[in-house]
Amino acid sequence: MLTIRAAGPGDAAAIMRVHREAILLKAAGHYPRATLEAWALGATPDRVARVERQIADSGFVVLVAEAGGELVGYGVAVPPQGELRALYVKPNSIGRVGRALLSELEKLAFRTAEALTCDASLNAAGFYRANGYSELGETEHVLKSGASVRCMRMRKARPAAAPGG
Repeated sequence: MLTIRAAGPGDAAAIMRVHREAILLKAAGHYPRATLEAWALGATPDRVARVERQIADSGFVVLVAEAGGELVGYGVAVPPQGELRALYVKPNSIGRVGRALLSELEKLAFRTAEALTCDASLNAAGFYRANGYSELGETEHVLKSGASVRCMRMRKARPAAAPGG
C-alpha cells in the first residue's frame, strides 16, 4: 500500500538514495553518462544536511511516498516562490507513485501559490504535460556542482475553484 506523508529529518538520507536511483535508472536514455553522474550525486553529508534544512523550513513542502516500509519517491515544492523543485520516484512495481505525490504537493502548494513552475527533465516532460503543465520552452538547469542539465521549463496555474466551493 502506498502512503504519502510529510518528510521528517530522518528521511533525508533515504530521499538522496531515491534521487540517485531515479536519475540513474529513469533518465539514462535521455542524458550522457557524465551528466547523469553529476546530477545523481549520492547521499553526501552536505546534501543530506541540505535536505534536512528543507524539511525543517516552513517555506518548503517536502513529501515522501512509502510502500512496504521503503521510501519509493519524494517531492519538494516551494509555494512562496511558485516552484515545484523536485519530484523523483525510483523504479517500483506499485505504479502511479509520481502522480500521487504530484497531486498531494499541488494540493498543499496551491493553497498559496498562484502557479507552479518546474524544470522538467527530458524524460519527465510528458508526465507533466499529462498532469496539466504547459511547456514554456527548453532551458538549462544548473546544478550546485556547476554542471547543467537540459530541461523543459513547465508551468501549471492554480485550478479555478469550483462554483459554490
